[in-house]
Amino acid sequence: MPTLVFAKFAINDHVGYSRYVELATPIFVREKVIIHASDEEPQALSPDMQADKVVLLEFRDHSHFKHFFSQIDYIEAAKIRDAASTISATVFERFQMPK
Repeated sequence: MPTLVFAKFAINDHVGYSRYVELATPIFVREKVIIHASDEEPQALSPDMQADKVVLLEFRDHSHFKHFFSQIDYIEAAKIRDAASTISATVFERFQMPK
């Protein structure tokens, strides 16, 4: 079953965050992660959802998700992301309508 990740970011270093995007984007492409959304001007519907950026990612399944986040090059890129921003993220499975 597809596994999704929703993440929101408070970015404190835009140059550093841009470097993360530059490094991470080819990894997402290589690993065939689907990027459903990447918005730098999200509109919060509640105060706790304020963010400078939000993303919605889709992985084939939970093992694909685990594989992606264990890639050494992504781990290195994520260190740059973490220095440049604060992330809040949630992993969940795609909803399937009952038949």
